[in-house]
Amino acid sequence: MASPVTKALGAAAAGAAGFAWYHGQVPTSQFYGPTICRVPEAGKLIALTYDDGPNPEQTPGLMDVLERHGAKGTFLLIGSWAAREPELIQELVARGHAIGNHTFTHPTMPLRSSSQLREELLRCREAVDAAGVDFSRVDGEALMRPPYGRRRPATLRTLRDQGYVPLLWSITCFDWRRTVTADKIIRRAMRAEGGDIILLHDGSHLDPAHDRSASVTATDAVLSRLTEQGYRFVTVPELVAAGRTT
Repeated sequence: MASPVTKALGAAAAGAAGFAWYHGQVPTSQFYGPTICRVPEAGKLIALTYDDGPNPEQTPGLMDVLERHGAKGTFLLIGSWAAREPELIQELVARGHAIGNHTFTHPTMPLRSSSQLREELLRCREAVDAAGVDFSRVDGEALMRPPYGRRRPATLRTLRDQGYVPLLWSITCFDWRRTVTADKIIRRAMRAEGGDIILLHDGSHLDPAHDRSASVTATDAVLSRLTEQGYRFVTVPELVAAGRTT
């Protein structure tokens, strides 16, 4: 039987691990450093964000859906896919959408050294630069979303040192799950209120042309329903700017 001291040490270790997991994974936690996750001062504005593209099979149709509703989105690009689709990146920017860095290979950033993180960020930036466009910015810093939302203090320091502002989210739609349906995505997204940042995907880090049709269908429905309620959909930089003027 374990002694009281051993039990106490075990409980303390478990508590510390839980604390670290929570603040390194939950997207709205600010304990490890400031991130953009929600802008409640922005009134009835919402930001739709899409990870893991550009996707030649899904992103064009998604852009058409957004345009039909007069909405703008924010797309967090995987560099290895961006290098394959320069014209698609150019079209995203030309249509008024915001783009950001989502690393080159989609690693778990807290498990990488600072030099490895800098390489991931640089290679993604080079792929976007090669398309003749630039990342969208907030206060002069380019947008960057850590894969899976995972970070630790050293992760955020490296991002800041490289000129990035960390972007997370406040509404998770779980559209990466294999059993997801458009209806399930819609139910999650409809929880959004003014200032929320919604996480969706137009791609997958495992497949450059992954089927995200459920996310595209859900986007169409969410835009219809929330627009009828008086919400407008803007890019993350626009959301942040609006929050500062109210």
